[in-house]
Amino acid sequence: MDNDKIAKFIYNLRKKNKLTQKEFAKKLNVTAQAVSKWENARGIPDIEILKKISEVFDVDIDSIIDGKKKRNKKVILLIIIFIIIIGVLIGININSSGYEYTNLKSDTNDWNVKGVAVYSEDKNSIYISDIEYLNKEYNKEKYTVVECVLYENNNEVDKKISQCGKIKNNKNYSNKEAKSIKSLLKDIEFNVDSYKSSCRNLSKSNLFIDINLMTKDNKKVTYKVPIKLNSKCK
Repeated sequence: MDNDKIAKFIYNLRKKNKLTQKEFAKKLNVTAQAVSKWENARGIPDIEILKKISEVFDVDIDSIIDGKKKRNKKVILLIIIFIIIIGVLIGININSSGYEYTNLKSDTNDWNVKGVAVYSEDKNSIYISDIEYLNKEYNKEKYTVVECVLYENNNEVDKKISQCGKIKNNKNYSNKEAKSIKSLLKDIEFNVDSYKSSCRNLSKSNLFIDINLMTKDNKKVTYKVPIKLNSKCK
């Protein structure tokens, strides 16, 4: 994370709302000295305070992290929930010095995939949500069941990381209701805790999702969706 960008964002947010540092601090239940420290890039809020800023001032948490305004509130809400869950699982107070974040997205024009990687010296996690197929021509096709598998390809070896849904071999799915890809993918998400690769290793690897779909006549259709880091690891 860039402390200078975060400092500028918080300063501009406070000025936009016509608040003094003391008034801004009171809304967040922190000291004016803490706000001054943030605005001078001598530190940044911990995750609980970031969440508080997001709620009080109606801004996306990754907008604060990136230092610029973004609009996809659904994705950011999921990211907030994910980060909070990680904090509970770890059982410690997450602070800015221990954790880094980088966005994940699809590396193809046919798919829109959004997520985040959270990493530290002790623990790394991946959260992916909002998997959307953008090809309008084929998006009208109907399928009965979906299976999504997240892989890491490193040195030509595919390592399975997580799976959502399951297509059972030799099972007849012709009696199931056929739905669009969009409908089937609506509730698919990956929440991977304790992922072993560090951010630096992740940047050298190739993440991808195999999306397997079953048609009414029990034919399997597979899409391979490459995933990349939205920003370089530090």
